[in-house]
Amino acid sequence: MSLNIMSGKPLRRKLFAAVIILLSGISPSLSQLHAAASVALAKEESGELDLFATKALFDSHSACFVDARSEYVYYKSHIKGAISLSDSRFDEQFPDFSQKKAIETLIVVYCTESSCGMARHVAKKLMKNGYRNVRVFSGGIIEWAHAGFPIEG
Repeated sequence: MSLNIMSGKPLRRKLFAAVIILLSGISPSLSQLHAAASVALAKEESGELDLFATKALFDSHSACFVDARSEYVYYKSHIKGAISLSDSRFDEQFPDFSQKKAIETLIVVYCTESSCGMARHVAKKLMKNGYRNVRVFSGGIIEWAHAGFPIEG
C-alpha cells in the first residue's frame, strides 16, 4: 500500500502556506504573498487562529472581530474595530449583532488570553445560532497588545 501524503487539497494548501511563510522571512518581497496565504489558510480552517493568521485577517478587512469580554473591559480597550458580544450578556446583545452581521460573515472571537474560555463560549453560541464561519483567536487581547497591533478604547 502506498501512502500519498499530498493527495488532500487541505494538506497541499497548508504546505503551500508554510513554504510561503518560510520564504517571506528570507525575502521581504514575499510579504504580500505571505499575508494572502495566511488569510486563505485562516478562512478555510476551523477552530483557533494564531497571532499571524489573525493579523492577516485584520489587515485584509475580511473578518468581523468580536470581543467576548465584559462590556466594561471592552470599552477600556479592544482590538480596533471589534464589536462587543460579551459572554455574560450574549442573549441581550445577539439580536442587534445578528441584524448587522450576515450569517456567512467570517467572525474572529477573542477574549483576554489563551486560558480565558469566554471566546470559545461565544464562538459556540454563535455557531448554535447558525454562524458557521467562526474562528477563535486564542492569544487574545494580551498577545495582540504585546505585538503592538492596533487597539482602541
